[in-house]
Amino acid sequence: MSLPARHHKSESGFTLVELLVAIALLATVAAMVFGSLITTNRVIESGRDLSAREQAARRILRVMADDISLSKQDGGYQWVGVNGFFAGQPADTLAVLAVNDGAGGTAARESDMIRVVYTRERDRLIRFAKKNLYGLTNESINQVELADNVKAFNLRYFDAQSRVWVDEWPGANKIPKALLIEITFDRPDMDPWTLREWVTIEAS
Repeated sequence: MSLPARHHKSESGFTLVELLVAIALLATVAAMVFGSLITTNRVIESGRDLSAREQAARRILRVMADDISLSKQDGGYQWVGVNGFFAGQPADTLAVLAVNDGAGGTAARESDMIRVVYTRERDRLIRFAKKNLYGLTNESINQVELADNVKAFNLRYFDAQSRVWVDEWPGANKIPKALLIEITFDRPDMDPWTLREWVTIEAS
């Protein structure tokens, strides 16, 4: 008596359902891998942008520190710090007599010194430099925009005689021993952040 024939499932290929499942799995894995790569690249680019912006801000502070640390006092051009505000945020102004051009040049031939003024105008930090102290026109004034997106520009001064920090410096024939510079940046693509620089003034 013969046994009934057995029906064997073909193992030579995949069914359509199995192929669709495999393709879906591969697509999911690929999406995860590429998504991770894109996220990693964005984090790296964001880190580079932040580092570049901080380096640029540090260069601005370095220019200011160079002007301030070697500044002098003169009867006609006193060392003055004015406490100001704009839109509820610090917008101070500082005027010093510097021995050289903090932007990298040397003092003008017409004078051994240059008059430098730092101030915040709206969201910009501006540096004015009067290279010819005896000039009667504005042609001798050099204006440079050091930074934009500046939310606050705050300066504080250390009075060595009274041993206190003050918000203004009246220029009463003396120079503060030290100065604290604070610049707060507020860019549309990031949270506000503040950089600080302590400057010791050699002439004081």
